[in-house]
Amino acid sequence: MSGIAGMVCSNGVPVDSMLLERMTQSLSFRGPDAQTVWTDGSAGFGCALLRAASEGEQERQPATLDRKTWIVADARIDARDQLISELRSHGRAAESFNSNPELILHAYQAWGENCVEHLLGDFAFAIWDAERRRLFCARDPFGIKPFYYAELPGCFIFSNTLDCIRLHPAVSGELNDAAIADFLLFGLNCDAAATSFLGIHRLPRARVLRWSAAGSQMREYWRPPTDGTIRYRHREEYVENFRELLILAIEDRLRTKKAGIFLSGGLDSSVIAAIANKLRCTKHPLLELHAFTATFEGIADSDATAARAVTAALQIPIHTWTVDGRRLFDGWEESNFHFPEPVDDPFAATWMDSMRRIAQNANVALYGEGCDNLLEFEMRAHFRGLWKQRKLARAAFDLSEHAVQRFVAPDGLRGPLRRFANSSPKRREPLVDFSRWINAELATRLNLAERQTNTFTGPYENAHPIHPRAYASLFLPQWGHMFEHFDAGTTRQPLDVRYPFLDLRLVNFLLAIPVMPWSFQKYLVRRAMRGLLPAAIRKRPKTPLRADPVLAALRREPAAPPRTPKVADELRRYISCREIPSLQASDDPELLNMKLRIWSLNHWLRSLERQSRQPLAMALKCS
Repeated sequence: MSGIAGMVCSNGVPVDSMLLERMTQSLSFRGPDAQTVWTDGSAGFGCALLRAASEGEQERQPATLDRKTWIVADARIDARDQLISELRSHGRAAESFNSNPELILHAYQAWGENCVEHLLGDFAFAIWDAERRRLFCARDPFGIKPFYYAELPGCFIFSNTLDCIRLHPAVSGELNDAAIADFLLFGLNCDAAATSFLGIHRLPRARVLRWSAAGSQMREYWRPPTDGTIRYRHREEYVENFRELLILAIEDRLRTKKAGIFLSGGLDSSVIAAIANKLRCTKHPLLELHAFTATFEGIADSDATAARAVTAALQIPIHTWTVDGRRLFDGWEESNFHFPEPVDDPFAATWMDSMRRIAQNANVALYGEGCDNLLEFEMRAHFRGLWKQRKLARAAFDLSEHAVQRFVAPDGLRGPLRRFANSSPKRREPLVDFSRWINAELATRLNLAERQTNTFTGPYENAHPIHPRAYASLFLPQWGHMFEHFDAGTTRQPLDVRYPFLDLRLVNFLLAIPVMPWSFQKYLVRRAMRGLLPAAIRKRPKTPLRADPVLAALRREPAAPPRTPKVADELRRYISCREIPSLQASDDPELLNMKLRIWSLNHWLRSLERQSRQPLAMALKCS
């Protein structure tokens, strides 16, 4: 989870080593173990190192194998033994003691720019090839590790932290109107290649970028597969192979001394906790495990009780706390409160404090997101496929088996009735009328009415023959938003959040197996956990939060609505109303979300105003 930064100039212009030093020092919150800068004329890298992995105890960055190619990376490479074997077969002297950046360099020297097709794991890296005078950058298939860059005349600047790039005096601070408008409409920027600043860009997921004096080129190197078909003779083979892949995914993410688990008490996080605990007991006795659970004050929530039951069964220490929801946007006006981009969570200050608590006990935390998407139950697609193949007997068998499954599901008889009531095609949620709030000139210029309607429809919806919704969900912009929300560039904590269900091996497997019976109520996961989780936990139905925390805060007695903040100067550029709209518990949910985003945007713009009066480097140091 190291912080990385770099600059490369064309035409032999030397990099500004003092500026690169300041940029690297600004990343010390990411990598407290060491901050190192390397320069070689027109190229320079900086790294703030966190030695979270066992193989990284002797890691040094920036790194080189031959002093001709240099790398700086925020990377965790999985299946290391397999990669080392492949490298040796290509004549590379790769060893088990090589750090992850060194293995990437070996891969680059073996396969060139196609090296990314041989890498498993989460990574963002840049390689300076001195002989070819070019920079090669890459981001992992799911975009879990961030990578930002700015292209200036004759200069390329990059980092895995947006605020770091803003330290360069030539990088414009002009706001990106399209990204801000997306935030107001959806709560996030939907353009994977853009940020909230016009002059700073993202490298999208599964992309590589080559930069030289001749310009830059970008290409996509991976998409989730659509042609895989895994069919076993015996059903237990599905369960055994899924369990084996999930254990591998979790073990690769536990190469550390202290790890935490975001434990909600639901099935997915409980599965991760159970397997992590088994690995600790059988293979990694020195691993220190912790579970973390947060609840909202004033909201009845069974998750905390379920989480305690899980940790009691597994004998893992649990840390619980209650989020004080009495005041929205509490702490947002403090001088050191800052997010790289707008955030629409009015409890963000409390969430930041939660991340600080976790980082005090672990430098790696596992998060269970992804299982719901990959095991989306798509019955229509399944039977449509069987009909096209004229497998009518199989369709009849699956239908009868599913009828039984529905009535023995974890949510009992209530589930079938609720699912039948909701089985008709879902209606699109009514769109909030933004014309009352968003600047009319901005709305017209960016054609926001069409964007609001069509943003989340795309070419991926029917790309997969048996898992169309699961496949399409992997391209949603919400993933990148979530990854960056948990990334140290936002939390400012030396904590690396990892996602076992988003393991390339596991994703390829789940997109290739039949929908039935495995996807219904995540039957595959429940079967695989027999013997690892108590039956009461394994069969527990999904229980979403019973109330919206914001509405709960607004309805609490005595009512304590947040104090209306001062209006930021730049807000008029985006908002048509003269005042910040008041927040009311009676608001329609979509209308309330729009108002919350206006509040959040105003607070973020106010933080930029504070930064303009205080150098960014000093502001980051204070936070």
